[in-house]
Amino acid sequence: MKKSHVLLVFTFLLLISYICSLAIIGIGYNALVLHSAELYRTLIGSLVGAIIMFAVKATIQRPVDLLAVQTNDGLLKQLLRFFSIRRRYWLLAANIILDFVLCFAATYIIRALLTLDQIVGSSIGFVLLIMFVSTCLGAYVEYDNLSIDPEQH
Repeated sequence: MKKSHVLLVFTFLLLISYICSLAIIGIGYNALVLHSAELYRTLIGSLVGAIIMFAVKATIQRPVDLLAVQTNDGLLKQLLRFFSIRRRYWLLAANIILDFVLCFAATYIIRALLTLDQIVGSSIGFVLLIMFVSTCLGAYVEYDNLSIDPEQH
């Protein structure tokens, strides 16, 4: 598969969905937690968010493995490996720590950019719409290779 094709699938199927997942965690945390600006509560919310991101990565393991097999580019292969949970334990721990930091940043950025009315209002719907469209586009572009039975049409 060409590098541009893998990059397109990576962007729509994984990267945009990952960023949207972080935004959903940030919006959900700030909408549900009273006194969400307290550091201790934000750290606990980030820990929960990192665990959720780990679970999300478990569900996308097969497409990630299939894309990684089909690329020869070293940088792109490493980007795909970021989403992989089948790795050495210290890399897995580093991945969870990075997710923790990104969840912390997401909760802080959402709180800084949006008002409470926007957070509680329609912001999650827009993020879910973006995630849904992105996932549909990524899956459509790469349906044959990501299906369980590639011979099925």
